[in-house]
Amino acid sequence: MRALFVAIACWGAGCAGASSNVSATEYRSSDALLFDNAVDLVEAPVIVEGEWSGAFERRVARADLIAVVRVESLSSDLVKRRSAYRLTVTVEERLKGGSSTEIVLRVRDDEPGYPTVRVNEDWLLHHPSVAFIKWESDPGSPELIAHWHLSPGSDAVRDKIEFLLRQPAKDPHTEVEVLEP
Repeated sequence: MRALFVAIACWGAGCAGASSNVSATEYRSSDALLFDNAVDLVEAPVIVEGEWSGAFERRVARADLIAVVRVESLSSDLVKRRSAYRLTVTVEERLKGGSSTEIVLRVRDDEPGYPTVRVNEDWLLHHPSVAFIKWESDPGSPELIAHWHLSPGSDAVRDKIEFLLRQPAKDPHTEVEVLEP
């Protein structure tokens, strides 16, 4: 309910990057590892199924928005005397969730993802990416905070996302027992 209130308030205030069609689930502390404000260049991720599922699978499952994006601008800012990057991305195709067509992503120099943006500036400006975004409500503001991870917009990444999204939702209360004939 709180996320709905924040999304509605954010829409009314005209938040950059969040719109009335943003649906958000609760941001958990475990989400920080998945949505690390970082860039990876893994063109063909490996899917690990079962109880040992990897970060890619958990990222797909927990993301509020998965979209193919293009970085339109990448700028360096100073925020509270710290360096930061601001990436303005345009959504080309939504794979999961909803959002506005333009989203602003930020990362500060004290975050682990900062060096991944710094060393990949040119790549980010010239290649499509898949953005995995998890929204977090800010108690002191009507704006939603975007926690994100960018992967290459390769066919292999998109195919694996689509494969995972086609899987039926797992019910933790259902147990399957395989019997031999």
